[in-house]
Amino acid sequence: MPLVKSDITNKNADEMVQFSLQVEAAMATNANFTDPTPKVADVSAARTALQSSIAPAANGDRVAVALRNSNRRQLAKLLAELCQYVNAASNGDRNVALTSGFLAAKEPRPIGLVGAPDNLVAMPTNKRGEAVLRWKSRYGSRMKQVFVCSGDPNVEASWELIGVTTKSTFMVTDLDPSRIYWFRVNAVCAAGITGYSDPAWVRAAA
Repeated sequence: MPLVKSDITNKNADEMVQFSLQVEAAMATNANFTDPTPKVADVSAARTALQSSIAPAANGDRVAVALRNSNRRQLAKLLAELCQYVNAASNGDRNVALTSGFLAAKEPRPIGLVGAPDNLVAMPTNKRGEAVLRWKSRYGSRMKQVFVCSGDPNVEASWELIGVTTKSTFMVTDLDPSRIYWFRVNAVCAAGITGYSDPAWVRAAA
């Protein structure tokens, strides 16, 4: 997981120079990063080249603009590589990484217990003994567990787990066309297992 980011995609040449100066100053004598790749001196040289090419490109001269853009890409490449080095050399310590002058990367927020799958629909297919289930999954759910009941759906002991899936559909086979089947679905997420969807029933294709 990245601890810091270079965040240079949308920076223009002037902004890139200022950001590079910030990183160079922070990295120059930083005891946390004694052997950076690329070298800070290489970053400084690329920044100087970009800095010197900004003014000549201000009047729109095509050659000068092309040189400025080329120098910007080179500096961006070196800063991105240096940022990768910082992330690797920080050994997971965000405070150490931030001493580099790079910006803090967004910390992922854990997703709590999500809601149960909803809008469960069970429909027969064109094949004998087969039915397809479809439902709406919630963001953050990983695995969905599918349960079937061929008896009284109000009796908890009547329900049986018949499969798991990462999708929002599930095909059920080998059903008896003369019987009604009830289905329900729950989801497994990082925080645990959700409640059940509202049940849906179907009589399989004959």
